[in-house]
Amino acid sequence: MGPISFYQILLIFAFGAFVYLLYLRGNRKNREINKYIASELENAINPVSKSYKNLGGTIGYKAFYERTGYINRIVALFTTLPRQSIIVYPFHLLFKGHDKLQLNIYSEKDLAVHFALVKKSLNYEKYLKNYSVKNLTQKEIEHNKETFLIFYNSDISLGFCRLLIEKFKMLNVLSIIANQENRLFHVNLIPRKGEIEPFIKIFLSTVKNYLKK
Repeated sequence: MGPISFYQILLIFAFGAFVYLLYLRGNRKNREINKYIASELENAINPVSKSYKNLGGTIGYKAFYERTGYINRIVALFTTLPRQSIIVYPFHLLFKGHDKLQLNIYSEKDLAVHFALVKKSLNYEKYLKNYSVKNLTQKEIEHNKETFLIFYNSDISLGFCRLLIEKFKMLNVLSIIANQENRLFHVNLIPRKGEIEPFIKIFLSTVKNYLKK
């Protein structure tokens, strides 16, 4: 093997610079995403106190919000795609990966509804892995070319799910679960800019009507 030529050295440096620039660009993009997610969450939740725990670099955050009213505590987990990695990021795109936002919405009062609402997909079962649906009634609903699966325990639960599907903008919502045992609403969605705040605002204003008196 002969000595490395000047052009090979230039090629190595050029490739290294390219990788570094992609790293910087990916980090910058993820910081922007984390910033608008946090901003829209705060605008929608209007917390009286808040705290954030960084998950490492620009991976994402776990956020804790306290608020007034019956829905008094919300825990959010938001994570971004590894846009800074030239090796890993393409695989996420290949398998339709996306940024993620999970919300645990806690109520002081008992819930009047108990259900699991998921957007039907090849891997929808993963959103139900911590939630037993074996004793619930199952129904499938199509709306705006999307198919949703509902697992519910009562007519009021089914009615609330229909309201969510038909009246809310559910394009980027992957699942909503109402768990009476834990007084908890669990929401999974894809955090698109400009769509987080309006969805959470209308959701919070609506769920208060589905709490026990």
